[in-house]
Amino acid sequence: MVDVPAAAVELLELLAVVVGAGAASAIGVVLERVGVDAVTGGDLVLGAWAVGMGLLALYVGVVALGYEQALPRIQRLTAGE
Repeated sequence: MVDVPAAAVELLELLAVVVGAGAASAIGVVLERVGVDAVTGGDLVLGAWAVGMGLLALYVGVVALGYEQALPRIQRLTAGE
């Protein structure tokens, strides 16, 4: 049987991870757009920086928080562990 406070903490942690993953992914998409706009506008240094930071933010959002953190937590909750 699952302890109510432990389940509430697990849900709050899952919510924080999901919100963080969404925020990091959104920031990554915005930075990618800024990078592409900068490159097409002729500012290669800013464009390269923004594209690099966008890729890093997308990695953090999708892989580090989404795939490696949120997905296992969701699977544990649905399995009832």
